Amino acid sequence: MSSTASRLKPRQVGKGPDDSVDTLVGLAKAVGDRLRADILRVLYQDSYAVGELCELFDVPQPALSHHLKILHHAGLVARRREGNSIFYRRSTPGPAAAALFLELDAQPLSGDLAGTISRIHEQRTQRSARFFEEKADAIRAHQAEICESATYQEVVLEMVDGAIAAGADTADVLEVGPGSGTLLAELAGRYTNAWGVDSSRTMLDAARGAIPADRQVHFSHQDFMTLPSQRRYDALVAAMVIHHQASPAAFFAKAADVLRAGGHLLVAELCRHDQEWARSACGDTWLGFDPDELQAWAERAGFVTVNAQFLAQKNGFQVQVHGLRIPPTEFNDRTTT
Repeated sequence: MSSTASRLKPRQVGKGPDDSVDTLVGLAKAVGDRLRADILRVLYQDSYAVGELCELFDVPQPALSHHLKILHHAGLVARRREGNSIFYRRSTPGPAAAALFLELDAQPLSGDLAGTISRIHEQRTQRSARFFEEKADAIRAHQAEICESATYQEVVLEMVDGAIAAGADTADVLEVGPGSGTLLAELAGRYTNAWGVDSSRTMLDAARGAIPADRQVHFSHQDFMTLPSQRRYDALVAAMVIHHQASPAAFFAKAADVLRAGGHLLVAELCRHDQEWARSACGDTWLGFDPDELQAWAERAGFVTVNAQFLAQKNGFQVQVHGLRIPPTEFNDRTTT
């Protein structure tokens, strides 16, 4: 072949990292269906089991599984098995998918779809509440097998003390699901007013019995998600709570809704695990979380990370503790109540 012919030969396009055309084509094909686009929109804030997605979209499971397979093959969703169910969530996107997600998320969900999501969340909440009311004593025993409060309490209090030393306000603190009450009692010694909220009266009564008479603690028997949208707390603590929530993403959004500007959120949670017995023994909705999941939900709600620690594994479980903060503003938004 002459040198001229060689120069005129078309350049072969490789599959290197700078060749994004095939990626874009694959994404376009995967999202080029209204149902698949709506699935991605729904998975923005939450994970759903296949059965729940069938209910959301009124689609038979074989058809829905076909669409989920296409999205998974394109790298747009991740899946995990929890017991007999497979849950789907959105994957961490690359640049092209991130731009696509941004456009999808800007479109509001229909009223019917939003209503069905609320109904599924309410079903999850009711299952958890019934479990705690009916099996409170058994839950406490099994929780000790998974993670006793002493395992993470010291780390949580160290983060609280660090925030206070850095100038955080100490007027009001709220603990969601105070459990045995030992952590709430310690918080009450650091803040002027301490609150404990729980949807289970049985669990709340157990916490109340652990509070010394000289500590100012208020108890509220209600679902944390139903608290008024008032920025009244300087700190909020959620220890082994989020894996019981119907929607972890909604939990972070609500936490941001009740914290004052500059307020701190302390989260102690299980890392992701596969010990299914925890669901049946303790009523867990979720089998722990990947750290990046918690971080993503927190960031979407407006939190910034202050610090994080991962404790030694025990009984096959590992605990992660995150210190988060709502950025302060130039205005004092303290709510008088």
